[in-house]
Amino acid sequence: MIKKTNIVLFLSIILFTALSFSLDSYVYAAGDYQVTVVVSQRIKPYMSVLEGMKQGWSTHKISAEVVFLLGSGGRDNLEKAEKGRITEQLIKDRPDLYVAVGPEAAQMVWGLPAGLARLYTAVLSPDDLLPDHSVHCGISLRIPVHRQVRELSMAFTNLKRIGLLFDKRNNRGFYEKAVAASRQYGLEIIPLQVQSRDRIGRVLNENWQNIDGIWLIPDRTVISEKIIQHIIKQGIYNNKGVIGYNSYFIRSGAAFSFDFDYTALGRQTARKSLAYLETRQCRIEPPEFKTVINHNVADKLGLEKGE
Repeated sequence: MIKKTNIVLFLSIILFTALSFSLDSYVYAAGDYQVTVVVSQRIKPYMSVLEGMKQGWSTHKISAEVVFLLGSGGRDNLEKAEKGRITEQLIKDRPDLYVAVGPEAAQMVWGLPAGLARLYTAVLSPDDLLPDHSVHCGISLRIPVHRQVRELSMAFTNLKRIGLLFDKRNNRGFYEKAVAASRQYGLEIIPLQVQSRDRIGRVLNENWQNIDGIWLIPDRTVISEKIIQHIIKQGIYNNKGVIGYNSYFIRSGAAFSFDFDYTALGRQTARKSLAYLETRQCRIEPPEFKTVINHNVADKLGLEKGE
């Protein structure tokens, strides 16, 4: 069954590539501009981004074709030869603009010859992922640190001492920016530094009395589903709220989280692509986002919500 599934996936990739992915549901409109959208894989967030792009392009003369690199599992790696064939086809198509959705797609698109118009979206850390010499253009999933600090300062009036859990090898820059912004908004960012996961429990136990809440950010040393759930449970036990960065945190019992509407991100990407096509100018911009308060948890912990 596994072998059969892999064969089907491989043949599907070849078929999609051969057809340049001109599927009816993804050819939005015949028009003045040709756009090739390269998508890392078929997962819900990226499909929502595509839907938002479709909405954003619906009233403009855009003809878009979509290339999917992976299936929904995300664990199947394209063979080197197949990557080469897809890259060759992308270069041959020569659209007016390439739009990469997700990190794998961005790496492939940024590996194309220089001088091509390209834009990425839904990429967490483009500066770490893409070549330094590339001209970056797109929408990352990194909300500017000062905006996050400002939102935290407005969310709760009695959340003043925030423990930031991080590994300085991964997020020293984030911490320094958060400290600088905290002075403007009347918060204190307390560093909870760890270099391995087995240190997390000890560091938290040493600091519960020093903090009003814990801020979790994307950090490969710190973050896993199991650790998130454990920290949230310990936080509630110690009457401290947890701050997260997607809807999973809220579902797990965090008091506050930054979250993305991926369809809205797609509409933002569509607007940015249209501006790029019309002006040939592009820059990096932050994603549109929303903040979510878990009112039940916040009330239980005695967090006073701001206006």
